[in-house]
Amino acid sequence: MKNLLVTLILFATYSVATIAQESIDYSEFNKFLSKNLRYAQEFRAEKVQGPITLLLSLDENGDFKKAPKLVGGSETLAQEVFRTLDLMEAKGTASLMPEEVFGKEYLLTVQFKMIENQNTGFYIPERYNTESKILEKLNSQIQENPYFANFYEERAEYFQNTGQSLLAELDLEKAKLLRNKELTNIVVVGYESSHKKSLIGE
Repeated sequence: MKNLLVTLILFATYSVATIAQESIDYSEFNKFLSKNLRYAQEFRAEKVQGPITLLLSLDENGDFKKAPKLVGGSETLAQEVFRTLDLMEAKGTASLMPEEVFGKEYLLTVQFKMIENQNTGFYIPERYNTESKILEKLNSQIQENPYFANFYEERAEYFQNTGQSLLAELDLEKAKLLRNKELTNIVVVGYESSHKKSLIGE
């Protein structure tokens, strides 16, 4: 039987860092994204995933001052977010955005993430990575999307664990700055579960 692919969208996993921004009501904005964002089946099947970040510029009336711009992540995955924002603009951006964000620029991050069913009955140990390989991977992720706060927090943890406190502090400051500029951070999750034929006769 073919694998069953299911999509789940999670909202408000990260709130904007400042107290003033945390009190802003993004419920209508998030509801619209929940209704319209899709994780294309072909991308889920091929496990195409990762965070994409867009720059949104709003005018004083709450409409897009400029076209949303991709600043980090996969151009392929970003097309789904562009499609959703086009629908938002057609409906009226100002009706979905809180007035507190009018006339400002923010980052919008959408994480496309696949969750695999690993309940195979066998233990598969993780491959051991040297410190250089771990750092290489973290640097590569940041290079692909330099506006995703999580990557800097992960690298900060690595630096802290390897005794490089100053570098850890700098990465945490970068992550904090990005959090302050986030409109919202959304996770679109694709679940994959394998349905295998039972060995017991039906």
